Amino acid sequence: MMKPMLRLLGAPTFLCLFLATAAAQPTDLASSRAVLSQSALRAGENAVIAVVVDIKDGYHAQSFKPSDPNYIAFDVALEPNDRLILGAPIYPAGHDAEYPALGRLNVYDGRVIVYVPLKVKDGAATGPVAIRGRLTYQICDDQVCFPPESPPVSIESEIVAATAEVKAVEPTLFAGFDPSVFATLVDATALPARPRAGAQRIFGVELASNSYWLAFAGALVVGVLFNIVPCVLPVLPLKAIGFYEAAQHSRGKCVALGLAFSAGIVLTFVGLALLVLVFHVVDWGELFSKWWFVGPLTILLLVFAVGQFGFFGVRVPNFLYNVTYKNDTLPGNLVHGVITALLSTPCTFGLFFALLTWAATQPAGVAVALLTVVGAGMAAPYLLLSAFPELARKLPRAGEWSEVVKQMMGFLLLATAAYFAKSFLPDALRGPNFWWVIFALIAAAGLFLVVRAFQISQHGRTIAIACAVALLLVAPAFAVTLKLANPPIQWTYYDDAALERARSAGKPVLVKFTADWCANCQTIELTVFGDEQTVKWLRQHGVTAIKADLTKQTAPGWTLLRKLNPVGAIPVTAVWMPGQTEPRILAGIYSSDELKAALQ
Repeated sequence: MMKPMLRLLGAPTFLCLFLATAAAQPTDLASSRAVLSQSALRAGENAVIAVVVDIKDGYHAQSFKPSDPNYIAFDVALEPNDRLILGAPIYPAGHDAEYPALGRLNVYDGRVIVYVPLKVKDGAATGPVAIRGRLTYQICDDQVCFPPESPPVSIESEIVAATAEVKAVEPTLFAGFDPSVFATLVDATALPARPRAGAQRIFGVELASNSYWLAFAGALVVGVLFNIVPCVLPVLPLKAIGFYEAAQHSRGKCVALGLAFSAGIVLTFVGLALLVLVFHVVDWGELFSKWWFVGPLTILLLVFAVGQFGFFGVRVPNFLYNVTYKNDTLPGNLVHGVITALLSTPCTFGLFFALLTWAATQPAGVAVALLTVVGAGMAAPYLLLSAFPELARKLPRAGEWSEVVKQMMGFLLLATAAYFAKSFLPDALRGPNFWWVIFALIAAAGLFLVVRAFQISQHGRTIAIACAVALLLVAPAFAVTLKLANPPIQWTYYDDAALERARSAGKPVLVKFTADWCANCQTIELTVFGDEQTVKWLRQHGVTAIKADLTKQTAPGWTLLRKLNPVGAIPVTAVWMPGQTEPRILAGIYSSDELKAALQ
């Protein structure tokens, strides 16, 4: 049972407390330095950097593999150097620690040493050399988390002649380093950045790392859907029958040809995945917060959506249509598989683009795996029909239905564009109700399918199938939207004017300071503001709830937080009662009862 760990303080008392403990400034809770293992460097030789962080007693930092996605991972990132090969940082294992409200966490405390192996390139010019980088960590105690710190990593050294004397520096500091890593040393500064551990978000819905099978299942379905657009559907039965004819009615050879053809499709998607890896060196999370990136991206998605409705088309180069191959050989079918995947792009280009954009925001390994699974989904029907070619004659031919699927994708691309456009809207328009705009576009896709079913088909069974597919599309979207659009508390986003309006209304006002990087804030969100009884109590007492999101350093809530809390640590919740000029403060992790007490 969680013990109450928050003190209920008046603002003056709270201020005095933090002024009296001025030593607990974030920069004083941990110190860092970088040490080179030797006094100088020589061309062709190895050396080691030790990045040393000393954490004050009673505090901890999350390890390099934090146990929760909202925690800031301990990270060392060095800049490329044209005379040095800088290996991947070697992090110590964190240790598990129990915290009253947060449970078991993987953390560092005391002294933390991260080793970075390096090698001076053969023939490197002698002279001064500077090693630069950045260290990132977040200090917490069992109640509050301080804003993440990113002190620079800097070492000044020199590359000397091969005959020059070099001395060891602080050898005891490097006693824990394993020199065997030099056998496989590669330049880590040329590799994609280490992904942040934890959950991913897809359209605002968190997908836990242990639930990635849902994403892979979705990727497989997307791949299968690629086969029912007008550019691909005619090829599917004809190619399956072609396998059988080319194999001279040998089922074994037919399957072999199908495998080769399927491999060509999968290889195309692997190529796309490698393209994503090339761009993975970019900080996509930062890019998606920039208007000059999200704006053109939104416009492109809108253009592609319009293209799905037939207003214009995307063509692949003509030479692809003229490529010849032997349809009775494995290499020939491999090439044809690649070409088939490429020829599908006039109908699937928008979906391709959306898929690549989303994949680029995921960890590198996940992005490659997901795109490969999409390719496997597209290839699966060909492989199945190569084993059972008699089924090919029962497949529908291309026609109005494949065009309907293409146009349905247009609605889904419009929904994607709307999601990205959300960041351009004022706070008043991008609240929880915005999710109904997304749902309306998804529902339009389902309605379009049903209407077209009645227009195209006279068969009740076909119409029933179309209605079932529409229901499978719309019903889950409605359930998710209902959850996203109706959070337990209707938060008002903080700015000075919003706080003044709320206080002038003569009702209790609370301002909850939070951030994505604050793990304890997420605990309060779940245990206090996610509790139905607490939410009901707040409504009954007419409490105006304001959320000050401090995830970004430019957030407007920082000014008020530093007035209330000079240290800047969160979670903090400030409560103003009618007629009071000074707020009551809840600092750290608190319970529902403590919140109610502050509001009485």
